[in-house]
Amino acid sequence: MSKQLSLPVSLKDQVTFDNFIVGENQQLVSHLQNLLVPEQSGPSLAWLTYFFAETGLGKSHLLFSTCYLAEKNNHSCVYLSFKDKEYLSVEMLEGLELYDLVCFDDVELIEDDLPWQVALFDLINRVKEQGQSKLIIAGRFPLQSLPLQLPDLVSRLSWGVSFRLVALEDVERCNALIIRAEQRGLSMPMEVAKFLINHLQRDLPALMQSLDKLDEFSLQQQRKLTIPFVKSTLNL
Repeated sequence: MSKQLSLPVSLKDQVTFDNFIVGENQQLVSHLQNLLVPEQSGPSLAWLTYFFAETGLGKSHLLFSTCYLAEKNNHSCVYLSFKDKEYLSVEMLEGLELYDLVCFDDVELIEDDLPWQVALFDLINRVKEQGQSKLIIAGRFPLQSLPLQLPDLVSRLSWGVSFRLVALEDVERCNALIIRAEQRGLSMPMEVAKFLINHLQRDLPALMQSLDKLDEFSLQQQRKLTIPFVKSTLNL
């Protein structure tokens, strides 16, 4: 089976475990990092992992990082976000049980789509039967609160291990911004990072979008990241 990894082409930063700020999520991160290491994969239920958090806390980052690690170690992998389901067919889930790693994002977005729920239900059954693949599914809600029409799908998801992704503290958000800025060749002082945290939306995707703009204008104007520059660039 050839490797398949579908990640957003708009990602400007390399998304790996190295630039994920762990915070209180070490247990989840360690679990994902060791998922494809046979001697460290843990209990038999580790073939299926579900984790949840509100939007903007890093679910997609963790899925991308796990795929990146899998591909780096020559494992076949596939990523799919249910945000894109209107452009996809349920038939694309057929045969995914033959991949080493299968990652699904935004599972709550199939709440009103029974064919996708049935297809995911069937895939979970095939993955368990084949015993070859690791399946990771991320969503916004705890398992018992998932708004799904198919009760048996929630039951199947409970076959695996479940984690809650915990939000970062403000200092950890600042560190995430500083690290991403450094990856782009930008030096972001801590006071600038704190200013951004205090004056913008606090979720990381929104903060990274602001970093995109600062990166662009800093390059154009050959300016350093200072609070006055940030204020004028972002109209704060």
